[in-house]
Amino acid sequence: MARQGTAFVLGLDAPPASGPIVARLPKGMRANTKSRTKLCGRADAARGTCPAESRIGSGRYVIDIAGFLNPGGQTQLTWSIDAFLGKPANKGDIASVVLLAKLLGADSVATLLTPELGMSVPVTATTTARLRPGLEVRLPGVPVQLSVPLPSTATPSRLELNLSAVHTTRENFVRRIKVPTLSGYEIRKVPDHRLVSHYLFRAPDRCTGSWPYELLAGGRRTSGRISCTATLL
Repeated sequence: MARQGTAFVLGLDAPPASGPIVARLPKGMRANTKSRTKLCGRADAARGTCPAESRIGSGRYVIDIAGFLNPGGQTQLTWSIDAFLGKPANKGDIASVVLLAKLLGADSVATLLTPELGMSVPVTATTTARLRPGLEVRLPGVPVQLSVPLPSTATPSRLELNLSAVHTTRENFVRRIKVPTLSGYEIRKVPDHRLVSHYLFRAPDRCTGSWPYELLAGGRRTSGRISCTATLL
């Protein structure tokens, strides 16, 4: 809903094996880095050890592998994704989004698939996306790059991301209340507080039924509209 905290949800079938993936969110949408108490630094991202306080979501990435047996052979590889809010990687950006991917069933893959492919499969991978003014989420590419020797093929089949966060802070203030007394009225100061919610994503201030969005992936540009009561993308 307008002016409310929301989530960024991306579900992409057959994502491109190379090239950027860019989601341009509705005009007027805002992002707030105060939604997390800590940010993932570049050194943290390089080590794959972003602080838990910077976590903003999760996802998964799936690749279809075929042709590794003689004849045939077909299976899927899936990486789970943890997402963290990081310091801006480029000048002018709001923040970065660090995606740490981890191969599921890595032991089985190493035992059963690696010998057939004649190569190892990445167990972990780190991708840093950009959160840009506008509002735009820009991934440099898919979370894991995998090339396999012929006649085998590796085809990306699914990418999912779900990003959201909120941090609530206490804001103290003083109320001034006019109260009657025997000699007239006086102003009394009463300490009070309010709770302020800092959302990673906040919906635009107004909505006339839906908001437009745009997605660029694999050189193809698509657009659509999002209901004012739905999460984004």
